[in-house]
Amino acid sequence: MAVESVDPPSPPTIKITLVEEPKGVKDVNAISQPPPVSENNASPRSSKKRRKISSDVLMMKRHKQYYMHTGNIVIQVENTLFRLDLSVLHEHSPVLRNVIPPIQSGSLPIVGFNDRRPLVLREIAEPDFTCLLSFLWPLEEDPSSPPLTIDQLVAVLRLATSFQMTRILAQAQIKLHSLPIDPIRKIAIWDEFHLDQELLLPAYATLTQRSEPLTLTMTMSLGIRNFTKIAMCRDLYRQRVGCCGCRKSLSREESQRVAEHIARLVFFESKKSEMKESNVANKPLL
Repeated sequence: MAVESVDPPSPPTIKITLVEEPKGVKDVNAISQPPPVSENNASPRSSKKRRKISSDVLMMKRHKQYYMHTGNIVIQVENTLFRLDLSVLHEHSPVLRNVIPPIQSGSLPIVGFNDRRPLVLREIAEPDFTCLLSFLWPLEEDPSSPPLTIDQLVAVLRLATSFQMTRILAQAQIKLHSLPIDPIRKIAIWDEFHLDQELLLPAYATLTQRSEPLTLTMTMSLGIRNFTKIAMCRDLYRQRVGCCGCRKSLSREESQRVAEHIARLVFFESKKSEMKESNVANKPLL
């Protein structure tokens, strides 16, 4: 059965903003500010503006682990400030490399040079950004602290995709693969972020051996392409091992081995055949 290939979607756009008004906690490296204006001479509008800025200052906080005094760029995510090493961000993200030029020796960065003028990342949750930074700057593991959850790792995958951090994407994939995940959810995650499909073989095999029919919700989560191939796997599996009563004679390991063999044929070998047929069809005639 020929299946049309789908091109991966382009990564979502990251909204990055330079704060024009002073904003943040007071920083020892802050640039000099103009002399204060007397309240008697200030207009009501300017007084109201200063009160708003003061309110914003009180709301800001520095992250406990990732506001590094050795850092050279300040980034604001929601109401939290991070001070990071720009060279590490440049090393991992071509997106940030294009947006933020390298800092020249003896000069200030164009953006994020102190707490009052941070580089603002919009539409990103602070906990998700912190999880991403845990891959860039791993802290000493605390045995009492729980590992990242499935949802947290999915958030890392989403940010790593947006920032085009391929190495972080691969690391998050390995950690996610080691966790027990519902096979249908795992397939959906792998398809969304275009991860290594070979790692889905156990999930395909689990659904192949499932005795109950797939529900409508499962079908919608899988998508028509995956659903069609899993239905094919299930039919081939039944032909190979027989009815439910016959399957009881197989050990769990034997059943898993048969299911994985069928899933590999349907999902991977058939794809290779389709690619060969496509290459032959597209070959120019002499």
